[in-house]
Amino acid sequence: MLRNYMKKLLGENFIDERNRRIKDDPANYVKFLMEDAKIRAFVIDEGFGKKEQEIPVKYRLLFRIESIINENLFSLPFEKAVEVFEETLRSKIKEENYAGFKSIIAYRTGLKIICDENLARNDFLDEEREWFGRKAKGFRDYLFCKTMEIAKELNVPFQVHTGAGDRDIKLELSRPSYLTELVRKYEGKIVLVHAGFPFHRESAWMSYLFPSVYLDVSQIFPFATTAGKDVLREVLQIAPANKVMYGSDAFEIPEIAWVSAKLFRKYIISIIEEMENEEIIDEKDSLTIIKMIAEDNATKIYDV
Repeated sequence: MLRNYMKKLLGENFIDERNRRIKDDPANYVKFLMEDAKIRAFVIDEGFGKKEQEIPVKYRLLFRIESIINENLFSLPFEKAVEVFEETLRSKIKEENYAGFKSIIAYRTGLKIICDENLARNDFLDEEREWFGRKAKGFRDYLFCKTMEIAKELNVPFQVHTGAGDRDIKLELSRPSYLTELVRKYEGKIVLVHAGFPFHRESAWMSYLFPSVYLDVSQIFPFATTAGKDVLREVLQIAPANKVMYGSDAFEIPEIAWVSAKLFRKYIISIIEEMENEEIIDEKDSLTIIKMIAEDNATKIYDV
């Protein structure tokens, strides 16, 4: 699929042409891709540390909370560890102008989260380890809940990885519906990343039921290929259009962001045409819905 798109863009010898452009002027090549895909801005999860790279469109960063849940934090007394965590989160928003927060707790201990300080204190001292370091489920859960509180206090979004991912994902513990009681309690802006695919219907229902819940369709485009169209259609059968956002889940390879946007545009136009033909919406609604999902919703949520 990517090969066919690249061939249309750069010709038969697209690999050689791509490599030449990357070598000669990487920033200009990325700009060329972004302009072709009509990408105007990014919201970027910086992961486990900032990467120095030139991004030729405007962007804002999200702070991944797991980046500071490490041995340095565990070396502190419990109260001090929580204090440092909270101060770091507030500083990222107030002083460093981050757009919001991100959690990949689904890769750590799952989304069956319990907000209990006593359990957090006990697990904070537990030495049990997994591949990512201290397991400390109760403590990680507690910091997740603290993040929800701070995100609401500062009126910024909190992205949560839901659904499938890499081989380290705890898929059996990554269903969006496990977060139902938390979003009911905290009411801050939560973005269910990847729409929780393959549990995307749960995310869609949650966005319908709770004013504070949003979702994006990142990773689905391009990695689900043709299934992405079915997923987007099913999401739009339930979720309000002002709760759905486009996303790519692109990383260092610029062509992923490029082809993701191309696929998304192709499929959403097709789905909207189906809805028009069924007389669910009219032409004016169609243009509004596409613009909301492609740009306006993210612009509003992330202030980008």
